[in-house]
Amino acid sequence: MRRFIFQLEAVLRHRETIENLREQDYSMAQGQLLAAEARIAELRREFRDTIAGRPGTVSGQKFDAPAILDRERYLESLLAGIEQQERRAETARIVAAEMLKALVAARQAREAVTSLKEKEKAAYVSLSLKQEQDTMDEMATLRYTRVTEQQKAA
Repeated sequence: MRRFIFQLEAVLRHRETIENLREQDYSMAQGQLLAAEARIAELRREFRDTIAGRPGTVSGQKFDAPAILDRERYLESLLAGIEQQERRAETARIVAAEMLKALVAARQAREAVTSLKEKEKAAYVSLSLKQEQDTMDEMATLRYTRVTEQQKAA
């Protein structure tokens, strides 16, 4: 019997490629989300540190109006940066969720063809075993017939 050939092998390879691409897209989206969240944490840390350095929090520090104004402007820019990064993070979450949906769909499509291949291969193996058994049965029958005929002739 000839070797097993899956007729939809090209389709399976294509779906595996699509799944790999979706995995890469999802990983990139997750990376962008993690980067945005890391930047938010960094900005919040900087905000807390700047708040902690305000006059009055450290004893013995002189009152310096221009420094206070600069610090408050910097705090406002940090808050604006945090808000901007939070919007980016939310966008990244949405994109990551969509990429995950696409990955799941690609994985299901690949698994459907893989399942079909496994079923066809199991049927092929079963048929091969049946043909092998039939051949062995045929050989045993022929041998029995030949031995029986030789015993009758003798």
